[in-house]
Amino acid sequence: MEKKQIEVIPYLAFKGNCEEAIKTYIAAFGGEICYISRWSEDTFDVTPNQIGKVMHVEFTLGNTHIAAGDTFDGKGVNTDMKLMVHMDSMEEAANTVSILAEGGTVLSPLRPHPEPDDSGCGSVTRDRFGYTWIITCPNPDKQQSK
Repeated sequence: MEKKQIEVIPYLAFKGNCEEAIKTYIAAFGGEICYISRWSEDTFDVTPNQIGKVMHVEFTLGNTHIAAGDTFDGKGVNTDMKLMVHMDSMEEAANTVSILAEGGTVLSPLRPHPEPDDSGCGSVTRDRFGYTWIITCPNPDKQQSK
């Protein structure tokens, strides 16, 4: 089997103060926001309080790539570590999810992200060891023909 170059990305969840936390971390360690999207009136999925909050952000602290978002699931702040890996294709992502789901649980099936992140797809799986993995890939329906 060919070894792939992958990057495992820690994913942090916040209760509405994601942007403030990220700015604090960047001020403390140096870094930058690489990408940020926000919940909108069309995409919020739990409460209107999500509107304008961070749906997804990717940022760097030094050489470390980190991702995060605001969550509104009604639970307390969840400091459990999630791991995110970007895959090159839907097939590769589906295979990875399948392997992680053996003895585990697919919490969210592989599907396109909501706008404005719909150029990608993602799945969330808790593996049999208790770790949660966010597996992403490009959305084949949004890729331009080459």
